[in-house]
Amino acid sequence: MAPNHPAKRCQERALRHHGVISRAEARADGMSSRAIDRRLQSGDWSRLLPGVYALRGSPVTFMRRVVAAYKWAGEGALMSHSTSARLFGLDGIDACNIELSTPRRLRSNRVVVHQRETLDLPSRRIDVVRVTAVEQTLLDIALSVTRDSLELALDSALRLGLTRFDRVKRFFETFAGEGVSGTVALREMLHLREPCPRPHHSVLEVEFRQLSRNEDLPTAVSQFPVELRPGLTVHLDFAYPNEMLAIEIDSVRWHSGVRAIRWDNERQNLLVALGWRVLRFEWNDVIHRPALVAAQILEALILRQESLRF
Repeated sequence: MAPNHPAKRCQERALRHHGVISRAEARADGMSSRAIDRRLQSGDWSRLLPGVYALRGSPVTFMRRVVAAYKWAGEGALMSHSTSARLFGLDGIDACNIELSTPRRLRSNRVVVHQRETLDLPSRRIDVVRVTAVEQTLLDIALSVTRDSLELALDSALRLGLTRFDRVKRFFETFAGEGVSGTVALREMLHLREPCPRPHHSVLEVEFRQLSRNEDLPTAVSQFPVELRPGLTVHLDFAYPNEMLAIEIDSVRWHSGVRAIRWDNERQNLLVALGWRVLRFEWNDVIHRPALVAAQILEALILRQESLRF
C-alpha cells in the first residue's frame, strides 16, 4: 500500500490514537464514505460510538475508550471528573465510567456527559486528549466521592507535583462560588489540610490521618520538622510536639532497602537521644487494626504526659 494512500494514512492516524479514528478524520485523510462502510461491513473497523471506529485487533484499553469518547464529543470537549482524575493518576478514584464535559447536548449510554461551557475551564493535554486541570478535577469529583477518597486524591495531586496547596486553595476561592458542585466537600478538605499543606509521602500516611479522625485521637501535627543536629532537619510523619511523641508510618515504597533501613535506625536513635519516643506502624496495623493503633497511641500519650510532668 502506497504511503499516501488514504487507507494507509487512516491506519497511521489510528495507531497514534490508541487504535481509534473518527469518520470525519477518515474523510479528511481522503477515504470515501463507501470505503469506510466497506471496512465496517468487513470487520476491519468496528463502531465504538456514533462516527467513531476502532481498528481490528486494537487493544481494548481504558485509553481507547477515552479517545473514542473525546472524538465523539468533538470540538470543545474536555475529559473530566473521574476520568480526568484517573488520567492524572490520582489515588482513591475508581473510574469505571468515561466522563467528559462539553457545551453540546449529547447523550450516550457509554459516556457520562456533563453539559457546561468549557471555554473558560482550565485544561491541559494528556496523551491525545484535553482534560480539565487538576484543580478543576478535584472540585468536580468532590461531590461524588467520599471524604476519604477526596483526601487521597488531593494528597496524591500534591505528592505527584501536579499542583500546590496554595494553588488549589486559590483556585477554590476564585471559582467555587455558591451553588458550585463540590464546594462544601472541598472546603472541608482544605480546612483539614490547612495546618500542614505539605504532601504526605505515601497513601498509607493519608490512611493514618483518616484513622486518627475515625478513632477520635487528639490531632497530631503532620510532617513536623525536627532538627536532629545542626544542618540536619527531618520531618516526622506525625507528631505530638508537647509530649515529644513521634508517629512513623512505614510503607514499602519509602522504607525498603538496606540503605533506607539504616537511615531509619539512625534517624530514630537521634530522635530518642533528643528525648522523643517513637511509635512505628505498618500497613497491616493501620488498615486492619486501627483500634489497636489508637489504643497504643493514647497509652503512649498518657505515659509521656506523666513523665514530662516531673
